[in-house]
Amino acid sequence: MYLVTFRLDPGEYNAEFHDLNDAIQAAAEDTEGYLGKRTWHAPEGEELLVVYYRESLDGLETFGADADHEEAKQRWTVWYDAYEITVTEVIESYGSGFGDDADPPA
Repeated sequence: MYLVTFRLDPGEYNAEFHDLNDAIQAAAEDTEGYLGKRTWHAPEGEELLVVYYRESLDGLETFGADADHEEAKQRWTVWYDAYEITVTEVIESYGSGFGDDADPPA
């Protein structure tokens, strides 16, 4: 399993952002190997973390080439003050579990 962490400092969102964001989320969900996502907001500021769960790098590469996703990557300065992407391979995961909120999200 792979985790793709999208760390961002949001700027100003407009209707165009929301439309593009919805299209990107739909493309992510439709790409083979998508397992779900989790979102966290920093309690002390605006920073946001979105973690996407994927089965393979192949699906991630396919999603990365999506036309809406490509457009958003080119125009990030319109909506974000800063961003960072981290791709992590999960070697092991263990613990007591979280019931319906267990990772990866269903």
